[in-house]
Amino acid sequence: MIILKIAVADDEPDTREYLQEYLTHLGHEVKAAEDGRQLVELCREFGPDLVVTDYAMPGLHGLAAAAEVNRERHVPVILISGHHDAEDAALAAARVVRFLAKPIKNAELKAAVESVAAGVAVRETG
Repeated sequence: MIILKIAVADDEPDTREYLQEYLTHLGHEVKAAEDGRQLVELCREFGPDLVVTDYAMPGLHGLAAAAEVNRERHVPVILISGHHDAEDAALAAARVVRFLAKPIKNAELKAAVESVAAGVAVRETG
């Protein structure tokens, strides 16, 4: 199994805690941020292999934070949202590898992270 460094961001404490605990349970190294601005700073310091972020957060929303992170260094992003709007999903598709709707299902999150890990494994051995 590939162990990823994952940065997560959500302004809802329960969701942030769930992401941190579940991804750690899967064996990954996880650090969390409360908003988009903190996420950008966390990514500069932590150098994650993957970002999992909520879309709607105060200040800098998740998609804008992901774009800022990716201007400095390419990092795959899984975008999560309580809004199930197809337009949001289409917008997100331009910059993210997966779009997950809340409430997040363990199996969907695990599959999304595993697909990123497989890509990391290919880059490392390629």
